[in-house]
Amino acid sequence: MIRVLAIALFAVISGALWIGFAADTYFASDGSFYFAIILDNATFTNIAPSRAHAEYLTQWPLVMAVRSGVTDQATLEMFFGLGIWFPWVLSFAISLYATRDRPALIFFFLISMVSLNLSAWCLIYGEHLTLLSLAWPIFYFGILRRRLTIWEQLLTALLLVAHLKLYETTLVSGAMFTLIFSFRAWVEKHPRERWGSGILAALALASVVIAVTWILFPRDPENRGHFLGAILASLAHPYPWIGVSFVVLNVVGVMFNSTKALRAAWIVPLVIGALSLLSPGIMGGISFSTRTLTLTALPLLMAVTFLFSLSNFKLTRKWALSVSAVVVGVSLLHVRHLQSWMAFRSEFQGILKEERGFVDPADHDDIDHWGWTNPLLSYVWAKGEVKSVILNRNFEDGYEPFDPFTEMVMEKYLDQKPDFLREEEGE
Repeated sequence: MIRVLAIALFAVISGALWIGFAADTYFASDGSFYFAIILDNATFTNIAPSRAHAEYLTQWPLVMAVRSGVTDQATLEMFFGLGIWFPWVLSFAISLYATRDRPALIFFFLISMVSLNLSAWCLIYGEHLTLLSLAWPIFYFGILRRRLTIWEQLLTALLLVAHLKLYETTLVSGAMFTLIFSFRAWVEKHPRERWGSGILAALALASVVIAVTWILFPRDPENRGHFLGAILASLAHPYPWIGVSFVVLNVVGVMFNSTKALRAAWIVPLVIGALSLLSPGIMGGISFSTRTLTLTALPLLMAVTFLFSLSNFKLTRKWALSVSAVVVGVSLLHVRHLQSWMAFRSEFQGILKEERGFVDPADHDDIDHWGWTNPLLSYVWAKGEVKSVILNRNFEDGYEPFDPFTEMVMEKYLDQKPDFLREEEGE
């Protein structure tokens, strides 16, 4: 019954995610840039070597579709969304298997997914989401209170190989996994378990070394400062507070038999959710900052899960219902908070239909979503017929991923190419 409920709740989370996809949330922030890169080059984005495995896991459906000759943009967008969803499904399926001895543990994964993953609506393609997902099945195998089978050791090794290059914050998860599997190797007397755990610990340690290397020598030195600032910005997002407060207060209430803590575990998330319900959306910058949750909230949730795994707590009907309420409630909040993005999308597409040629955003209240993606959105939302390109607000001296005056993106997928581009200088 617990596993059936878990599958139903995962379906709810996935439904909220795909409702967002129906509104093109995968084109928010850098998403349109990623989509255009893959369509133009028929390969992975290769944004950062430290995130290569996350790119492989999320982009392979779209890359395969492009290489197979698919040209219909709606179909390509579906493959883009499918790739983003793939690590979520993979991690849930493996976690469901790994927790079969203690089925209640799967609910911590679901709370993490709904409160941390869905919080990144404008970074839904982000590599850190793959880390948020894949870290859980590794963790579950690590805290099993029995020997791992050969199959489980091989599966964990494959997950740890993927974990090597997901995101720079594998520094934290890698350190946790190194300790967990080193401990298993130390206490176990069975040779296969001891040597197997030693290899798993070595793989986890390798991810720490790789992460430290890219933190010390980042692809973009400015990213380090931006990341530190994002830790503070992420505190303004309601979803992580809902999930973390619910888990922590419930565990404290159970461990110390505190009715006040158990009551607060209901009240605090409910108040946060009710207040955030009044807002039509979560600001893009705050959503983007949730990439830091892999460094803050994820380890905390895993630490609480570990304490729970050591207890003899039995899942009650009331506790199962409360978890379900949190998962369904935050999923509905996610859909509610897409309103601002949908309004922006509708207005942007309306301008593309009405205008012709280059459009100064100042003529439309400086419309933009991410500062430098207006020309990219003009192409992905033109549906193959580019009649106008909305420029960025700082198009004279700001960052431009391509020159919108002389270049085009997704050229092979356009039925009507822009006839208003200028010739490049020197031609």
